[in-house]
Amino acid sequence: MRPLRLELKGFTAFREPAVIDFETLDVFAISGPTGSGKSSLLDAMTYALYGRVERVGDRVGQLVSQGQPRMAVTLEFAVGNDRYRVTRSTPSGRGATKILLERQDEAGEWKQAGEGADRVREAGPLIAGAIGLTYDGFTRSVLLPQGRFAEFLVGDATKRRDILTELLGLGLFKRMAERAGVISRESSIRAQERELTLQREYADATPEALKEARARAREAEKREKALADAAEQVADILDRWREAERSAEALRACVAEAEAAAGRARAAADELAELAGQLEDAASRVEECGAASKAAAEALEGARSALRHADATLGPADELARARLWAHSLAEAVRARENKVVEAEQAVVAAEELAEAVKRSEGAEVVSRDRLAVLETQVREAEGALEEARHADLVAAVSARLKAGDPCPVCGLPLAKAPKRSGARALEAATASLERAKRGRDAAAGAVGEAERSADAARRDAAANATERARLASEIEGLDRTATEERARLRAVLGDPLPLHAAEEIDRRSAERERLDRAERQAAREAAEAAQALSAAERERDRVVALIERQRDRLATDHRPLFDRASRAVGPDLVPTDLPALPEDLGVALLAFAAAIGDVLAAFAERLAEEAFLRSSLEDRLVQEAAEKVGGLVEPAPTLVALAEAVAAARAEATRAATVAARRADELAEKIVSKKRLAEEAQELTTRAGVFKTLALELRADRLIAFLQAEALQLLAAAGSDRLQSLSDGRYRLLCRDDEFLVVDTWNGDEERSVRTLSGGETFLASLGLALALADQVRSLSVTDRARLDSLFLDEGFGTLDSESLRIVTEAIEQLAGDGRLVGVITHVPELAEQFPRIVVRKHHTGSRLELVR
Repeated sequence: MRPLRLELKGFTAFREPAVIDFETLDVFAISGPTGSGKSSLLDAMTYALYGRVERVGDRVGQLVSQGQPRMAVTLEFAVGNDRYRVTRSTPSGRGATKILLERQDEAGEWKQAGEGADRVREAGPLIAGAIGLTYDGFTRSVLLPQGRFAEFLVGDATKRRDILTELLGLGLFKRMAERAGVISRESSIRAQERELTLQREYADATPEALKEARARAREAEKREKALADAAEQVADILDRWREAERSAEALRACVAEAEAAAGRARAAADELAELAGQLEDAASRVEECGAASKAAAEALEGARSALRHADATLGPADELARARLWAHSLAEAVRARENKVVEAEQAVVAAEELAEAVKRSEGAEVVSRDRLAVLETQVREAEGALEEARHADLVAAVSARLKAGDPCPVCGLPLAKAPKRSGARALEAATASLERAKRGRDAAAGAVGEAERSADAARRDAAANATERARLASEIEGLDRTATEERARLRAVLGDPLPLHAAEEIDRRSAERERLDRAERQAAREAAEAAQALSAAERERDRVVALIERQRDRLATDHRPLFDRASRAVGPDLVPTDLPALPEDLGVALLAFAAAIGDVLAAFAERLAEEAFLRSSLEDRLVQEAAEKVGGLVEPAPTLVALAEAVAAARAEATRAATVAARRADELAEKIVSKKRLAEEAQELTTRAGVFKTLALELRADRLIAFLQAEALQLLAAAGSDRLQSLSDGRYRLLCRDDEFLVVDTWNGDEERSVRTLSGGETFLASLGLALALADQVRSLSVTDRARLDSLFLDEGFGTLDSESLRIVTEAIEQLAGDGRLVGVITHVPELAEQFPRIVVRKHHTGSRLELVR
């Protein structure tokens, strides 16, 4: 896993957006003052990937910048040729963390990396699976934060082995062992299932059973063939009998039909006798109704002629109706005009009175205005007198006891004479005079207003009167036009000169028209009733004639279908040929014809009954013939139908038995083949279960994985020892014994002791050597291509090194940074930071900022 780009905002010291582009770096330093946020950059990576930070665990809401609503971190990273981008955001208060894991496709577009990549619970396993490391493995091998740097060296052995399992992909063997165990168990179960199936379902599948089943199938097939032949012969005999039975049945049907036809012919003779009398009565009724209808038609034509004459002399009914409306309209217009004339005369008289009132009110308005002007002058004079009285009173108050020659209290000049003194009574009199003048003026002003309103009202009344007189004149003119128009319309109907009482003339003409209309309607009803009576008489005559003709046609054709069916059933010899001829007359001759047809049909029915009896006696002989054909294959039966049914049932049973026997033989043959196959499969599955069980035992964690872990620890100890010797100026080497790291002190006679006995600086060097060895060797030790430490971040300990050790560490870090690996060092030691391109973290009042210095 190699970081490519880091973006953060609202994260600890980084209130504003900050970005680091790692793609152009291989080895670099992160420097800056204490508290600027150097370690926060590594914390941001673990937060983005795992939602955890070493110093606060999963309570990451504490890391939101002061005063910010939420923090957000985006980390873009590569795993081999795959490129991923994870964005995680957490609010400062309540609220859920949001996440999105994306993967870049071949076209360079970012797509969500699978189902659940936008949900925190499901995205975590997807990220760990892509990187190949859990949080503990990542913080002990890739990103080494403060306080965790030396844990791989001096920490718990079990956790160290777990980290190696993650880094080297040794979990593959554990999964292989588990899968081998599953396959072994599944194969064993499937083998047992097949053995149980062989015992339960294939015990009867033997060659002897197959031979016996095939013999039974041949016997059943032989019986089925014999019954099939017998069934065909019995069916032929049954067809012959059924044909004879159908012929006899047809003859019996013809007998019944001939007897019914004879009865219908005799009944027709009786009905024809009755219909002859009805026909005579109907003809007489038609003659009577025809004469009455003719007389009623002549009366109707006379009434219609009188009505046409009335149209010419009195006028059409619709015109008289309209004329009545016009006469009413004329009368209304005359009456309305008379009323309007009276109103107009009254308005003229009122106009004279209103003009006089306007004149009086305008004169009163002028008088009141003149009175107001006089009183306003008096108010101004009273106000001047009051001002003089006030001035005199003020002077008297200021110059009290002054005499001629004394300085003036206002201007300072000597007084020519002593000031005249006036009393308070003069001021009070002036004030009272002003008040009286104002009251008089206000009363005059009210009188002016009243006079103005009175004059305005008089002028409005005069204007309204003028409008009313104009309206009345216009309405009178309109009523005159209406009367003229209505008179012209009435002259067109009633003639000129117009009758004095037009409405009465219209009523007289309308009454005469109504009398003629009633007479015409009465004549029309009587003519219609006479015509209906004639039509009913004709219909009755026609009905009787139709009944007679229907009986005649039925007598002529009723027997023909019967003769045709009888001819088809027994031949034409029995069919009568000497039938009487059908008469044209509908009277006595037709009655004689009906009686003769009845006698012929009765004799024909007797001959048919004799022939039907002869044909029905054939069944007994055919039953005996069919029994001989069956030859004892079934029990005897009393009728051909029963025998045919017995043979068919026996044949069906034989067919079913033959089918069952053949199917049983085929099933046994197939089961023998399947039995052999299942036995072979059971043997193969048993063998497979044993093989995978052995493989599972060999791949157990306490064997192969433990061996590979131990070997990896030895190789790491050897590679770390080489690094430590260089870092410690040849003093220390590393050993791994019993899952614990030991240090060999060459300066003390190759003394072996626990790494926990080293000082802080020595522990840092040993941990650094092991970390460098782990980053350098993990690819060659891994059993998968995914386990690569393409990046390493160191965040601790460089301040304890002297200058020589610092130089050696710098060279080791530079060597490790080859082959596409990214190495980052977090330090506040300037001598170390200046050896590499560095990202400088600078404090600022709005939040820390980043600067790349090369």
